[in-house]
Amino acid sequence: MKILQINKYSTLKGGTETVLFNTISLLRKAGHTVMLFSSENKSDIQSDAFYYLDFPELREAGFVNKMRFFFSFFYNRKAITQLDKILDIEKPDIVHIHLFLNSFSISILPAIKRKNIPIVMTLHDYRQICPSYLLLNGRNQICERCKKGYYYHCLFFRCSKGLFFESLLLTAEMYFRRLFYPVEKYVDAFICVSSFAQSKHWEFNTELGRRSFVIPNPSHSRAYQDTSKGNYMLYYGRLSREKGLFTLLKVARLLPQIEFRIAGRGLLELSGSLPSNVTFLGFKKGIDLESLILNSSFVIVPSEWYETFGLVVTESFSLSKPVIGANIGTIPELISHGKNGYLFESGNVKDLVDVISYANDMSKDDYSQMCKNANNSLERFSEHNYVTQLVNLYELCQNNNSREI
Repeated sequence: MKILQINKYSTLKGGTETVLFNTISLLRKAGHTVMLFSSENKSDIQSDAFYYLDFPELREAGFVNKMRFFFSFFYNRKAITQLDKILDIEKPDIVHIHLFLNSFSISILPAIKRKNIPIVMTLHDYRQICPSYLLLNGRNQICERCKKGYYYHCLFFRCSKGLFFESLLLTAEMYFRRLFYPVEKYVDAFICVSSFAQSKHWEFNTELGRRSFVIPNPSHSRAYQDTSKGNYMLYYGRLSREKGLFTLLKVARLLPQIEFRIAGRGLLELSGSLPSNVTFLGFKKGIDLESLILNSSFVIVPSEWYETFGLVVTESFSLSKPVIGANIGTIPELISHGKNGYLFESGNVKDLVDVISYANDMSKDDYSQMCKNANNSLERFSEHNYVTQLVNLYELCQNNNSREI
């Protein structure tokens, strides 16, 4: 089977690219031909063919470029022209889309359907039901006011980082999409990476929900590692407010006897007034990140938004490391309290202090059993299960598309 993967980024930025790279690698290992179309001119993953769209990152562009490419944010004619050429050259059996708005734009969907090629889309965030994609308002509070199409709330509450212009742009783009290019009209199947994410999309868009399938993100299985309990708590991932970092720093100040280490990059600058027991390590990946996880006592996931999956949790489990996670979004689907980690009330400083203190005092035997349980939790997220479910979905879309032609 020939599969064209489309994603805004082709270099490692976060969880979406981690899943994308794993998907490409696993499909190629299974004997499929995989092409990648990105808006970056370089790639961190080997594919059978690589194409890129020369288009600026609007969030980082200056005012002149923002105005120059303003209409492309809604309808990118250049992306359509280039994609048409790629489809004619490669003739893929399936197009699998990941993150594509703000670069390729919604306009690529009808361009693909004109070629009678089935489209599968993975919903890595909530962008199809929320203009600002996080289901958070400008004050970083859970927000579901846009249900029933009331997208103007995004502007009213400045849901995009509290900024007026960005919130206005995203609100206008959402209305444009829903009025002229409703995504469920073009996409054959949506992949939700958790039951929680599927239920939330179903609440907002029933037709999208009907076309959705739950396929959890894959995790590389590793043999159980009898790791000793480290001497620090670890946070790694994107440095942003909704990830609960401010709550974690408050907790660290209340637990001066426990060491915390933070690794990652993002919009927040972690410098200056960090507590003395917190060490900021910058962005880590590969062997360096694995070593950090293995030598920690627990990985902490203090999220304050509806995580669609929780890749940090499964990555930590694969290294036999238990996780302390907020009981929000998908995280409770992954963590069984007291078995492979602990749950706490999202945003509750006292609750997290109590859980960390309890976990820090665990006996060696109890900790060792929890590490084993964490590693055993990965069976349903195996790479084999993932690629099997994915290819089955591709074939289902192909068969349905053939009957419609």
